Amino acid sequence: MNKFINTIVAVSAATMMLAVVAVPAPAQAQTIAELQAQISALMAQISALTGSTTTTGGSSYTFTRDLTIGSTGTDVMELQKFLNGKGFAVSASGAGSAGQESSYFGALTASALARYQAANGIAPAVGYFGPMTRANVNATGGSTTPGGSDDDDDDSSDDGDLEGGSGSITGADYVAGLSNEEVGEDAEDAEVAGLDIEADDESDIEIVAVNLNFSQGTANDDLDEYASEISIMLDGEEFARVDAADFEDDDNYDKTISLDDGAIIRSGEEGRLTVAVSGVSNLDSADVGDTWTVEFESVRFKDAENAVVTDSDTGDINDGAGRTFSFESFATASDSEFKVALSDENPESAPINVDDADDTDNVELLRFTLEAEGDSDLRVRDLPVTLTVTGATDIDAVASTLYVTIDGEEFSETLSTSAAAASVTFDDFDYTIGAGEEVEVVVTADINDIETGFDEGDTLKAEFTASNRAVADVEDETGENLNTSSDRTGTALGEEMAFYDVFAEFTLVDIEEADDANSNDTNDDESSSSVFRYTVKAIDGDVYVSDTATATDDSAIEEATVPSNQVLYRVTEDGTATVTSLSGSAVTFSTDGNRVTDSGVTNGVKITEGSTGDFTLTIRRTNTGLTTDDGVYRFFVQGFSWATTDTATQNVYDFNLEDWKDDTGAYIN
Repeated sequence: MNKFINTIVAVSAATMMLAVVAVPAPAQAQTIAELQAQISALMAQISALTGSTTTTGGSSYTFTRDLTIGSTGTDVMELQKFLNGKGFAVSASGAGSAGQESSYFGALTASALARYQAANGIAPAVGYFGPMTRANVNATGGSTTPGGSDDDDDDSSDDGDLEGGSGSITGADYVAGLSNEEVGEDAEDAEVAGLDIEADDESDIEIVAVNLNFSQGTANDDLDEYASEISIMLDGEEFARVDAADFEDDDNYDKTISLDDGAIIRSGEEGRLTVAVSGVSNLDSADVGDTWTVEFESVRFKDAENAVVTDSDTGDINDGAGRTFSFESFATASDSEFKVALSDENPESAPINVDDADDTDNVELLRFTLEAEGDSDLRVRDLPVTLTVTGATDIDAVASTLYVTIDGEEFSETLSTSAAAASVTFDDFDYTIGAGEEVEVVVTADINDIETGFDEGDTLKAEFTASNRAVADVEDETGENLNTSSDRTGTALGEEMAFYDVFAEFTLVDIEEADDANSNDTNDDESSSSVFRYTVKAIDGDVYVSDTATATDDSAIEEATVPSNQVLYRVTEDGTATVTSLSGSAVTFSTDGNRVTDSGVTNGVKITEGSTGDFTLTIRRTNTGLTTDDGVYRFFVQGFSWATTDTATQNVYDFNLEDWKDDTGAYIN
């Protein structure tokens, strides 16, 4: 039958062509343009008879904007057609190939365009469709060679053709991952619903139209008050885009959308048909959180026999439920979160050597990280930091200037705070954290000389507290402030830095762990010991350090009060600190190195400026006199006393002693 029709068409076309030749010549000779017009008219009649698309030079398209990787639209598809028609193939097969041009500008489009630019002397030939290239292409008339036309009888040679016979949809299931989606303010193409559609084994199918119905959930306004555009995609490639205003209240927000050619699902295979919604750029605050539901009421397709079928009952098509989604503020939809955390490199509490007559600059107090979690950049427009002093009554008595440094950029604030604790805000701070990125902030201070009004041993602490986090000015990339508590999380609580002109520096060398002491006899004479070896260095002057030891049952280092001329230690029995049962323990203490054994020293050991003394503390534990005969014993060092003169009024060193402990413990039976 088809061969018969083709024969009739061919005869008809030949007859018409002969008719042109047989027409008597007019009195005045025809121009070439007139002859070309007649030929084009005849070719159009032939196209109408054959159902094919025939062209003498392609369609004409005028490009009006710059295009680059990531661009989408009809002009991208026309550019791909132009490149394919000029011999600069975007792709040899599949998306972007002749007949399967897409509306997405990707790396293959850029590569083909770069080759065209190089061949036509357009520099730089980098695949960017800018003013120079646009002018060049438009100067050619924007001629494109239509793709996907079938000018032969071999269907199998054209990827855009449908193969098989009579076709149908055998399955249409909702995409499980697209449910209760959020469309953010000014969001582009947020997918809200989808169907996994399976073609039967008998024929390829081409989806030509989809009927969508939007229905209001909690929404009270028309759809175009929430959305700007609705698009249809198959396997991630766009085949239709319409204005949201096309869905009207008078039609119950129901509309049939025609798809561009090429939305093909091969026989026996599955394709994913999705609906994407673009949010308006100025969502009314009263509309935030409102819901809509979209339903695929029907899917129209064409099979290989050119039969057009509308399916409204297979699988989840026209299921009456649809998929619900909501419109949210940009921050909510992009899951934006301003996260604060203490840096792994944050300085631990320690004595800081300062001068008694000159300021000490750039003393590091705090390191923390700021992270922009989610899909939006976050702009931090001011940054508060809380300072607290102990000993001194005023912050500005200890420090003169506070600094924050982020990514090499420094901001500063002069301190003039007559209080022991206050928040210092960096009003000139302005830094944008890229979506998904984490940056480190370093807080430093210029410390005054001790003679200006604070005493040795006074401390300063910097923190980024929950209160700081709540008042920091943080905006997403639309300019909306992150207001809810869930959008701002974390703190960075620094540690106290103590300032001294002269001080003793204690350093742990090693610990000889206690061994188990087990016996099967009934004598309470088993024992075990831990040995702590450490050094003490005299910084910027002579120091006097303890050479005797005493026990405490304080469970935390910072709770302990260290007596003068003492090393304070703790013993635990089965996890409980104990002092009263230490009658069976022995403590020995030895010192070596650069120290003065002056008989006049009555409070510890003197170490001369710049020298280091070596110390050994041995704690032995026996089970003599215990209420129980066995247990696990561990040993901890809690603190040291020291001074700059031979006095009973001494300072306490309890900085960073968390590692001064017997990790394994000893079991004594």
